Amino acid sequence: MSNPTHRVVAVLNCLGRRADRGLTLSELARETAISKSTLHPLVDTLLDTGYLLRDSDKRLHLGPALTGLGEAALGDRGHLVSSLRASMNEIAAELDAHCILTAQLGDWVVPLAAAGEPSRVTTLFRVGTRTQPFAPPLGVLFLFGRSMSELQEWLARAQPEPDGREVDMVMTALAVMRSEGVAAAARSRTKAQAERVIFREDHEHGDAPDLESFREWMTELRQEQYMIVDFSDPTPTEVEWIGTPLLNRAGHVELALCAVNFPNPLAGEEILAIGRYLRSKAASIPGVRSA
Repeated sequence: MSNPTHRVVAVLNCLGRRADRGLTLSELARETAISKSTLHPLVDTLLDTGYLLRDSDKRLHLGPALTGLGEAALGDRGHLVSSLRASMNEIAAELDAHCILTAQLGDWVVPLAAAGEPSRVTTLFRVGTRTQPFAPPLGVLFLFGRSMSELQEWLARAQPEPDGREVDMVMTALAVMRSEGVAAAARSRTKAQAERVIFREDHEHGDAPDLESFREWMTELRQEQYMIVDFSDPTPTEVEWIGTPLLNRAGHVELALCAVNFPNPLAGEEILAIGRYLRSKAASIPGVRSA
């Protein structure tokens, strides 16, 4: 890895993934595939500027200088994220699941905060990662209240072009979301493939993911019934996520609150009940309202 900027990014990303324990310099060198001799001056500079910290066991951790940058990156959403953290912890504990708060940032759906047991975080929901493009099959929660032309623009982002079955499924999911304020997706057999593609070992070292393989996964996923649209079905289903859009005062979707990583399959009524529970937990937060 010869590009100095790539090396800095690789170090910060690697320590972000090991935030619970930190890494020694030798461990960091091994995980980033950067030599210790190259890491030494880079790490020293990051320590001097507060972007890294070294504890008494000589383990490296992300430093306090990144806190300010993170808050600045959240912009106006920062106070909402802070207000929702306590509720997210309660949701994760109550459901024995993981709670994720996401935002649409340009062409991406980006996780801004997470709660729950760190070891159970799925790679597609790691905070700050740009792995979920705002295109079918991802980003449905952010379509709430959008015009038909905006919906068509979202559909047009998909390659290949959506067929009638997929369009009908999305329209039904949006109708359910308008009436219930809840949407849910089934766990896909191709999800594990996507995670291996996006977070394969060389990507963790800072290289770009295999985008062609990712597009193939997306195409395969879209052949499946990825949205759950019948909450009256008593058959337990493996659920990928259950979520509700959170609207700002202008009525636009500001954030999406989701529960993921459920320990057991869920029947339709259970899915709907969890969705309503998410809405109730968000109801007390000033500045947003549930759909």
